[in-house]
Amino acid sequence: MSLDFAVLGQNGAPEKTVSLGIDMHHELITTAVAHGLVRFDDFADYYEDAEVAVEALPCLVEQIRMLRCQTGSVELQRFLDDLNDLIAYAIAQQKVLYAIAD
Repeated sequence: MSLDFAVLGQNGAPEKTVSLGIDMHHELITTAVAHGLVRFDDFADYYEDAEVAVEALPCLVEQIRMLRCQTGSVELQRFLDDLNDLIAYAIAQQKVLYAIAD
């Protein structure tokens, strides 16, 4: 099981995704909470779907940048880089970012 961050196409199928395992999810949320990065609260429940509207994505990008600077975990940094790329795609396409508990 993973938490998949996705941009969906018109047919509802994912166009692009970034997946997060449970251990990395724990590290992500724990680190974000420790630094007061509240945009990650939407993804705190590993087993619950969430969505971020297009207009909220720039704030999430900024918090990803801050979180990336606060962690020494290379794996978490890689995930954040991939998530940032996915968000850039969502912004360019003017699409919602979904977190889908899979």
